[in-house]
Amino acid sequence: MLKRILNLLPYCLLPLFLCVFLLQSCAYPTIPKIEEPGKAVEQPSTGATPEEGIGDIFQKKAPSFASPLERKEKEYEIGPEDELEIRVWDHDDLTREVYVSREGVFSYPLIGTIQAGGLTVEQLEKEICNRLSGKYIIDPQVSVTVKEYKSKKVLVMGEVGGTEGKGKGPGAYPLTGKTTLMEILTMTGGPTKNAGTEITVMRPRKTGGTSGSQEKSANDEVIKVNLRKLLEGDTSQNIYLESNDTVYVSKAAFFYVYGEVKNPGRYNLERGTTVLKAITTAGGATEKAAVNRTKVVREKEGKKAEIHVNMTDPIEPEDIVMVPESFF
Repeated sequence: MLKRILNLLPYCLLPLFLCVFLLQSCAYPTIPKIEEPGKAVEQPSTGATPEEGIGDIFQKKAPSFASPLERKEKEYEIGPEDELEIRVWDHDDLTREVYVSREGVFSYPLIGTIQAGGLTVEQLEKEICNRLSGKYIIDPQVSVTVKEYKSKKVLVMGEVGGTEGKGKGPGAYPLTGKTTLMEILTMTGGPTKNAGTEITVMRPRKTGGTSGSQEKSANDEVIKVNLRKLLEGDTSQNIYLESNDTVYVSKAAFFYVYGEVKNPGRYNLERGTTVLKAITTAGGATEKAAVNRTKVVREKEGKKAEIHVNMTDPIEPEDIVMVPESFF
């Protein structure tokens, strides 16, 4: 009898082995086809959506960072090649549009040459007023307007132009008074939908020369700004820009989370993102998840490979985090 039972035992265990094999084959979901960078991956039918892009957040919050334009113009420091309009109240014959020379000077009726380079608009108004006062005009009222800003510019590069691509985009922008990073980004139309959170500002060291001139050197200052922190209220990130700064808005890096998470899909990769943070960003694990068996699919030298990871391991761009279903 015992011998007969032993002979039948392999046939009894076969269905059990088949069940275990099927469970293991279902443990890791099929990796969805990853579209070209910059394109959103189609979301599963869970109704989940990835986190809001930095460009969309910028469009909502940028207006609160605006400065009063009138005050900004009065604080603008005049430089070579700027074009100014000067008016004296009740003296139309003294209205002039003047061009500031490379030496920072221009000529004006009655009072001759004026050194404007290095003065603010408000200071120039007072200078003209003082030189006209008494000798030529009693209590003159002078207004100076900058018609064209040419002396101080910054170069903006990278992912700018707005989320719909309708902004001005990359290019040179004038500094119209004390100008913050947020104000310049607003001029461009804001970050694009593919923009990252890191902004790099390259600032040339001043090496002397004429007013307003700078030369690039090997030890240019590099300033890193986190746009997400800025938009969340960290005003220390909203730096004032200087003439000849170069602002570079990086392209977002992405990672993907699939399997047993509440909101599978593509997400922006920020510095310091770990496997645990990636799963949390995707809404956290489901009740069926085997989080301790999470793997990452990573491409190295053109080949994709599954990597066993710990929750504290960092995520790299284009990583695919796979959270499998528990066997039981």
